[in-house]
Amino acid sequence: MTKVVILTGSPHFNGASNKLADKFEKGIRETENKVYRYDAGLQDKSAPHFLQLEHAPGMEVGIPDNDIVEKEVIPKLLEADIVVLVSSLYYFGLNAQLKAVIDRFYDYNHELKDKKMVFMMAEYGTQKDMDAVKLHIHKLSDDMRWQIIDEIYADDSWNDQKLEKFAQKAYELGRSIK
Repeated sequence: MTKVVILTGSPHFNGASNKLADKFEKGIRETENKVYRYDAGLQDKSAPHFLQLEHAPGMEVGIPDNDIVEKEVIPKLLEADIVVLVSSLYYFGLNAQLKAVIDRFYDYNHELKDKKMVFMMAEYGTQKDMDAVKLHIHKLSDDMRWQIIDEIYADDSWNDQKLEKFAQKAYELGRSIK
């Protein structure tokens, strides 16, 4: 049984990138793998990823006591065989909600080395619009020594028929992981 962690960043329940994540998750669960999913973009104000500290000399931000990333996400990541990152494109980069979680990997870089990775992204533009993200993801995988299993870049995701083809690929990718 493969342990898989899916991290998404979209703040839209039924957004295009969440559709990719949903289909991948459906496929991976059908093969009876162990799956944990954290939707960073769907967290409410009671569970922030960081806090702006007003009265902490020398510190700009802090980690809240009820931090789900530290208490739940990081332990699942440390156990995982495969990390799945799913984002929508925001100004030619990852969305901030997912990036805030990825930035938290820093304290665990050594322990997170040598995993496998899947990356999926949806956006309304073209494949060329995602070039900067592709470079970022490849640099991240190199730095973390993560082997990329596959990448799905769903362009023109406003087009439901085209998005469904990418979502089907995500489903089949999930089903292929044993």
